Amino acid sequence: MERLYIYNGALAVIGFLLGFPAVRSLIDGDHSIPVLLLAIGGGGMVVSAGYESLRTDPEEFNISATALFVVVGAACVVLLGTILSTVSGI
Repeated sequence: MERLYIYNGALAVIGFLLGFPAVRSLIDGDHSIPVLLLAIGGGGMVVSAGYESLRTDPEEFNISATALFVVVGAACVVLLGTILSTVSGI
């Protein structure tokens, strides 16, 4: 699998997991600045990851295995934190 798609997929997952709860809070009526910034930032990450996946040639994309591992690991940690937050009801 191409590293470009793994990298951008991990960034999209991070953006979605940060932005979706913020958008849900905005819909529920919490209009605070941090929630608004999380919604904008998460949405921007998803859109930019999709755009980069479409516009970048996978053969020209270059990222080290360590950096790719860090981004995928960060996506896993954010996913785990979201699951734990949902289960605990915070």
